[in-house]
Amino acid sequence: MKIKLFGTIAAFVVVLTGVLVAGSSAPTPAAADGDPTLLPIVFVHGGSGSAAQYEVQAQRWASNNYPNVVRALDRFSDDIQPVDEQMDDFFDAVMAETGDDQIFVLSHSYGSLLMKNWLNSSPERSAKVAKFISIDSSSAGENPECPGNPGPVDCIGIYREENPNYMGPITYRLPLHGHTQCVTSAESFAIQYEYLTGEEPETTLVLPEPPGQVDIGGRVILFPANTVPEEATLEIWEVHGNSGVRKDTAPMAVIEIGEDGNFGPINVNGMKHYEFSLYRPESGLTVHYYFQPFIRDDLLIRLLVTPPDSPILMYTPTGPDHAALVILRYFEWWNDQATGNDTLWVTTTSPAWDDDPVNPTPPTLNILSNPAVAPRAGSRLGIHAHDIGPYPTPFPYPDPPDKVSTLGLIRLFAYMPFQTGVDIWMPTTEPPDGTITFMNEPRGDTTKPQTINIPNWASEDHRVLVIFNSYFQDINSFPECIAADPSPCK
Repeated sequence: MKIKLFGTIAAFVVVLTGVLVAGSSAPTPAAADGDPTLLPIVFVHGGSGSAAQYEVQAQRWASNNYPNVVRALDRFSDDIQPVDEQMDDFFDAVMAETGDDQIFVLSHSYGSLLMKNWLNSSPERSAKVAKFISIDSSSAGENPECPGNPGPVDCIGIYREENPNYMGPITYRLPLHGHTQCVTSAESFAIQYEYLTGEEPETTLVLPEPPGQVDIGGRVILFPANTVPEEATLEIWEVHGNSGVRKDTAPMAVIEIGEDGNFGPINVNGMKHYEFSLYRPESGLTVHYYFQPFIRDDLLIRLLVTPPDSPILMYTPTGPDHAALVILRYFEWWNDQATGNDTLWVTTTSPAWDDDPVNPTPPTLNILSNPAVAPRAGSRLGIHAHDIGPYPTPFPYPDPPDKVSTLGLIRLFAYMPFQTGVDIWMPTTEPPDGTITFMNEPRGDTTKPQTINIPNWASEDHRVLVIFNSYFQDINSFPECIAADPSPCK
């Protein structure tokens, strides 16, 4: 077995020159384009995951003008449909869409074990996959032989440095990567691209498109089951980037979510900010989603919602004077390393609370100041942030919120896969009277901070997801791309 080590993102960023940026039109199937070797790409996620974990890589494939489709399966429980049948149906649908008779498959974590079993199950299934990439899967076992029936499918593995497991004759090691980062990073994309196409990518950037030529879409799914809620209404609002406040009195789009959970495509401006507001009668809550600007077509957006009987809802205190939210990034948060930690600053402004003599608005706080919150070994992607009192017995019921930001670990969420929690008071009013600002200085490159502003929604009737990009780059708008020398967008 060959092991290849890869280091920094800079080693893979090759500037794209002389390429015309595509608009919102659908990709042309490779077979129709005269190159049958460039097959559809399908991603199979791991436990508690979804198609959203391949969102940024789909944008990078498009930035390199890959001439076939990139799809991702939202896998659900075996109790609903056997997983082998789910993959049969999804893979066959992709090939029917493009006219190809084979696909490329990438799988992550537990998804690699599922793919290994699927490939070994029959010659008919194995023949559908031309190449296979296993990404950071300990469950797939140590097996230098590629899976397949009767013979092995061409495959490689991409793993973290400290993970001893591997698959395939060549394993690529990614030092200082997290478990999900192995899927979403620029380094990983460069490996994926070269293996599947035989060439290096021209760029590992997410290249911005002209602001009026960006289409977005995706699905509403229940976390972590990936099923669709029975009834939901989605509103999309344009908001002010410096506050999250809605610009208009009516949303730009209102969508009744159907049984497939899909929404879009919707045309947006890649230099503006948007709020997704989702109401479900079964929960009685409105969930607000805030993203960074959508600089390129993105059809793998996943709006995660929580079932009404979930412990997440049951044990999150609600009230009129404090916010309850989740900060999500498909790139692990780390804060227990000597160097290379993330910093996540939170600032709340609320005129009703700023000068309160007993409980004034807290100062700017680093939500990741407590090393127990996001240890590297924990693979934390979602940070639950809200106010709680001291834990009584029996665990996990928290005392009522006490308007004190200890920044301590909320232990309940530390027991949930890929999640964590922080005790922080972010004061609110109904309706909102101020702003909560999140500013992330990502590990590896603190010179590229990311900022998202939201209204200070009260948790009594509102929940919030703040979703940061899993990529950090100097070019984040079409004008910046055009102005670059040399420009990757000319």
